[in-house]
Amino acid sequence: MVPLSEEKLKAHALELATTLIEENKDYVSAAHIHAEHLHDVPLAARLLCRGSRFADATRLLALHGKQNLVPEIVDTGLADAMGSMTDLLADFRSQLNAQVPRIGELRVRRATDPLAYFGGDPTMGGDMGVDIPDNVSLAPTDASTLAGRSMFTRYTGKTGKTGKTNMTRQTSKTRRKEERKRASGKKGTVYEEEYLVNSVRRLIERVNSTVSEVETLVSALLRRGMRERAAAIEKAMQEVLKLCTDSRVEVFGAVASPGGEQTDGAEPETNVNTAEEVSPRGGQRAFADSIAATLGVREAPAVKELKQSALLN
Repeated sequence: MVPLSEEKLKAHALELATTLIEENKDYVSAAHIHAEHLHDVPLAARLLCRGSRFADATRLLALHGKQNLVPEIVDTGLADAMGSMTDLLADFRSQLNAQVPRIGELRVRRATDPLAYFGGDPTMGGDMGVDIPDNVSLAPTDASTLAGRSMFTRYTGKTGKTGKTNMTRQTSKTRRKEERKRASGKKGTVYEEEYLVNSVRRLIERVNSTVSEVETLVSALLRRGMRERAAAIEKAMQEVLKLCTDSRVEVFGAVASPGGEQTDGAEPETNVNTAEEVSPRGGQRAFADSIAATLGVREAPAVKELKQSALLN
């Protein structure tokens, strides 16, 4: 409705479609622009195929009398989609086959020798040679030299906050550094198990979002008479889902405590005679949060089921 010339309107539509493709990956919306405003039906059909809308692409070509382009555009799009999906499912399998056994290995090591697992042993060397905090028996304190006085307040009688401020900055810096270590989940550190468990959780969620794509792809392949390809991609998806189900039980089942006993998620008993509970600070807080996440009860993610095509069974 904007009063633009035909050339400017065409340039605006082309720019908008390009933005949708390159930045937003919204191939369906870009296809509508090419079909309805730029009147480029073949390109619109290719974009619909990239958006896994193969039936809409076939309908669009047939509606504009371009049925002869269906094998060239739709079949090529199906081949590309199947290749990408096959590679994605292979990546899922390889990641699960690598990470799930490693999680089991770490849990056996944690149950066997929890002191070396959580504290590290510098004599071991290699990946497990992590730093051991040497102040674990000291309660955190705000005390500093000269009762918190700096050189500028020493003779004024006023208590400065330089020591406390410096300690707060150092504590924040240490916490950020430890949080980065926790996020990276480097192999051999105490954070590796938590990182791998979260990685498996994200992978299962990604597999669940792929189920609908596979169902659409199988239907499109069958519609074009590619029965063998449809059967192969459906079988590959079923194998990945079975692997996810097995991994779900192994990774998110009962978690062994450091003493080798099974925990049901109950809070450990605390000693009521302790003087005061000391909350961790700095890097020790990230370390304590990681231990709590590692030993805590994990909610297992659900695994979706694949609706098998009736034409293949």
